[in-house]
Amino acid sequence: MAEHRAVLSLGSNLGDRVATLDAAVRALDAIDGIRVLERSSTWESPSWHPDGEGLSPDYANIVVIVGTVLAADDLLDALHAVEDALGRVREERFGSRTIDIDVVAIGQLVHASDDLIVPHPRAHERQFVLQPWLELDPRASLPGHGPIAELAEYADGDAWRLA
Repeated sequence: MAEHRAVLSLGSNLGDRVATLDAAVRALDAIDGIRVLERSSTWESPSWHPDGEGLSPDYANIVVIVGTVLAADDLLDALHAVEDALGRVREERFGSRTIDIDVVAIGQLVHASDDLIVPHPRAHERQFVLQPWLELDPRASLPGHGPIAELAEYADGDAWRLA
């Protein structure tokens, strides 16, 4: 099976956020069928909740680009296993998280299943995805939305690089 480049967004707003992101990257790289190729620096963004911003601690975010031979839904299953191993609890949709890993894009693939939509349906709106991805690949394009450099100019929200 051919290897595809996938863009993953990782975020954490509980505990030692940066250590959790580091552990997640190591866990991803240890999975058969996934190779971590690039990792952005760490960015911070405010939490969002339907009842108002700032109800939870801020997120630390990174983007990683991986090479994978896994099918889209199998990749998602692998990401969920990493989240589970790092203590992710799924009680509240917009609740705080030790770790959240989203599939942003897999090459130019357009995919929809019960559990996964690729490209991520809100990636084009999220600075905490666009800015770290832009850092890794300034010429990248989000299928169906265009160049991420242009998307980042108009996306809402804040994201700032952590020192």
